[in-house]
Amino acid sequence: MIGVVTTSYPRFADDSAGVFVQQRVRALVAQGHMVEILAAGNSLRSDSGMVTRIAGGNLFYSGGAPEALEDDRLLGRLASWGEAVVFSLAMLGRIAERARRWDEVESHWVVPCGLAVAAALPGLAHRAHVHGGDLHLLSRLPWADSLARVLCRSRVELVFASAGLRDGFSVLAGATPESLGAASRVEAAPFDRSLFFPRTDEDRQKARAQLGFDRPTVLGAGRLVSIKGFDILLAAVGKLPPDSRPVVVIAGQGPEKERLARQARAAAIDLRLPGLLGQRALARNMAAADLFVHACRTLVSGRSEGMPLVVREALARGLPVIASASGGIVELRGEVGLTLVEAADADTLATAIARALCVDR
Repeated sequence: MIGVVTTSYPRFADDSAGVFVQQRVRALVAQGHMVEILAAGNSLRSDSGMVTRIAGGNLFYSGGAPEALEDDRLLGRLASWGEAVVFSLAMLGRIAERARRWDEVESHWVVPCGLAVAAALPGLAHRAHVHGGDLHLLSRLPWADSLARVLCRSRVELVFASAGLRDGFSVLAGATPESLGAASRVEAAPFDRSLFFPRTDEDRQKARAQLGFDRPTVLGAGRLVSIKGFDILLAAVGKLPPDSRPVVVIAGQGPEKERLARQARAAAIDLRLPGLLGQRALARNMAAADLFVHACRTLVSGRSEGMPLVVREALARGLPVIASASGGIVELRGEVGLTLVEAADADTLATAIARALCVDR
């Protein structure tokens, strides 16, 4: 029996939250393993018998834990950290309850899951997946370097979503994982290739008719938070001549929704915010769109994207992609259909968008 410990995990059919963890679980089951999942969130009717929810974990959905834990408001930040501590303690208890049933364990997000598993089950074979925001959270904890070294000395196997994350972890720990007793490898998170596959002209025309895309359309997707750079995308589109501006569709939810809507109105941009899309709906939008833009930025705190799944999904769909050369995305340089812009600024991005859509700048 393999235990899988995670914060976010799909809460209903076609949910995109933690969908790559679900893909990993499916791979384990296909290999013949029995799997039990501990995941954040309240118990849901849609959960299968293999999923146990740990109450109090809603922090890891919606706007996301890294943003909540770095809230500009002191009271908001304290409340989020309090919720995170309570959840982590509950997780430790649930892990300890199930220890005798598991032969090995996988964790997703080193904070809190990887550290919790290492603390509760130090002798069990442990594979810890590091995705991005979790490494940033680890770096913000007291004695972060010591925690990283303790994790390695538990003989964990660390799976990093990008080489940049492995390098960042080594800097934090002060040594490579291997020199501290851990194994490590780089492996991008899996996605559902039965949904994200090369679109045909017929697929594209059908999807455009279904979605009502009758003008050039730029798609973006992700949590509506600062690191995703959706404000940069809108600023770039606003620099194009009015008669050359594409429709902008941004799929997702989060605290910046109203600010983005105001920015679009002020710039006379046709912005559509359909909310959080399930995987099938996202794949259909990718079939219909003309261009996918991921204008992510590196924050002042140093946090950047690990290896955004949505960029790889768009490329797999055959949709041209423009992305900022930030975080793990630079490791995709040379991928067919990908254009990297070296700076996440509106002028550079506007030129790239105009060139991709063959419109005036």
